[in-house]
Order: sequence, then structure tokens, then C-alpha cells
Amino acid sequence: MPDWLDTGHPRLTVVDHRDIFSDPGVLPTFNSHAIESQLHHIDGLAEHFLYFNDDVFLGAPVLPDRFFLPSGITRYFPSRALLPAGPPDAGDVPVSVAGKNNRALLQERFGTYVTQKMKHTPHALRRSTLAEIEERFPERHRQTAASRFRSATDLSIPSAFHHYYAAGTGRAVPGQIPYDYFDLAHPDIAARLQRLLRRRDRNVFCLNDTLSGADDLTGQLALVRPFLQAYFPGPGPFERSFPGPAESVSANPPDSPSGR
Repeated sequence: MPDWLDTGHPRLTVVDHRDIFSDPGVLPTFNSHAIESQLHHIDGLAEHFLYFNDDVFLGAPVLPDRFFLPSGITRYFPSRALLPAGPPDAGDVPVSVAGKNNRALLQERFGTYVTQKMKHTPHALRRSTLAEIEERFPERHRQTAASRFRSATDLSIPSAFHHYYAAGTGRAVPGQIPYDYFDLAHPDIAARLQRLLRRRDRNVFCLNDTLSGADDLTGQLALVRPFLQAYFPGPGPFERSFPGPAESVSANPPDSPSGR
């Protein structure tokens, strides 16, 4: 547990993934796809909720209608990035393997062929839809939950499969959101973070680390920590304390286009 988290805050509940697995015999697990498959088992979870990965940030105040229609229908945000064609193969990264597995199952169920990935945004989800997915696809769901490490049989349920399944059953529609994606290994990362800090024109942004190694950590921390301190200068309501004074991002080259 991070020492800055105020676990005694009355509006914060910390849930250990070991408390939500239907089959505790598959634990321990080191597979985020497996843990994500169990989200709807959280005791007291609302029917409509948002799921964030740990590299996704709100860049501006947003209202619920950015993610949900008044009818309760969820919005999802397709990416310009395309899922590679064909079945999973040895050259695929785990996210593409899961995406291809999603596609095959969705094609079998609805006769549609998924081509787009999803943006790295908060995911608008319905607890009942996740439960239905577990009920309708029990074996594939069980396989995902039982994979201790990311595997060739994984589904990416809340971040992609839910959205396409909900769309196919009339419970989700594509939406738009001011968003940007930042790969920390990109050579223009400093310039793009500086632009975001100056403009603050995105509802959501993602700081993703895809190709970096241990040798890159020091340089990335020197860039990302002052950026986050400058973007979020005050402590959040669930923080015990906050790091020192914000520093400026040490780059100001011309603007560059978004990665996704």
C-alpha cells in the first residue's frame, strides 16, 4: 500500500484482488487480465462505474454524460490504432493477443469483425454486463481468470470486450473525448508533455511505458515527476501528503502530433 494513500478516508475503499476471485485456487496471479475479469465481484460496486488503469489521468473536470447516456447506455472510445489482422501469433504483444481473442469470440457471437483498439481512457462499465459476459462465455472467462501470467487464451474484458459486447447487445455506443496518449519512450515526449501542461486542453491523458528498460527509469522520473507536480499542484482528497514544490518541464520545442 503506498504510504501517501489515506486509507482511513470515508469515501475510499481499498479492495484486495484476493477478495474478489470466484475461484481462490487460481491465486496467486500476476496477470492484470485475470484481475480485471473479476471487477464485477467487488462487494457494493455500483451498476454504472468507471475503471481506470494506473497510467490514465483526468486532465480537466468532466461530467458523467461524457461516459454515460441518461438512459444508462455506456460510451466507449475507439482508437485510431488498428488491431493487427489474423489470429494471435508469436510476434504479438499481449494486448494484441487479447484483442484478437476478443475479436474471434465477438465474431462468433455477432458476426462482426473488430478492427479498432480502444483509447487508453477511463472505461465506462456496467456491472450487470460484466456478469453476463461471465455467464455467456464461462470457459473463456475461466481461462482468463486462471492464467497466472498473460497468456495466449486471455481476453481483455473491461477494457475492450465489454464495450463491443455491450454495443452488440444495444447497451453501448461510441463516443468522443478530448484525449492524448503519451509513450514515455517517444523521442518527442518532453515537447508533448510541455504542450499539454501549457494548454490543458484534454479531458483525459495516458502516460504509457511500452519499450523502456531499467536504464531509462532515472531519466523518465526526472521528466514525469515535475510534469505531474506542475499539472496537479495540490494534494488530492485521498492523499496524506504531497511531494515538494513543482518544477517546470525542461523542454519547449515545437508542438508534435498525438501518438493515438
